[in-house]
Amino acid sequence: MSTSSYTLEELLSAVTDALIAGDEEIEPIVARYEVPRGSVEGLLGLIRRLHQTLVGVQPSARFVAHLRQDLIGTPQAGLLARVRYLPPRVQIAAGVVAVMGFILLTRKRLTDIASTAKKEESELSAL
Repeated sequence: MSTSSYTLEELLSAVTDALIAGDEEIEPIVARYEVPRGSVEGLLGLIRRLHQTLVGVQPSARFVAHLRQDLIGTPQAGLLARVRYLPPRVQIAAGVVAVMGFILLTRKRLTDIASTAKKEESELSAL
């Protein structure tokens, strides 16, 4: 093969495959691609270091579930799940609104109870 009829990707692939297979002999690669031995040895050293440095990582189940939801668009469980993915400032604002809403509803409920109690008291005193 002449130098122009192969790509760097093919050469890298051949060197990587040889390294993964445990074949330290690079002469067949040098002969096949007609490249200087020194350049293949340089690639071999680089690929060895990458192979040692880059290790496989197993993603967490939570990450996989979130990625699946993002990619497929599966519906989220509920309101809390939706709020969890909002920016922090929006989460705080949502929390403040929820607390204020609870306070207003509780106040209204207490006011209604007090007015009902007054009404019943006035009716009882009228008898």
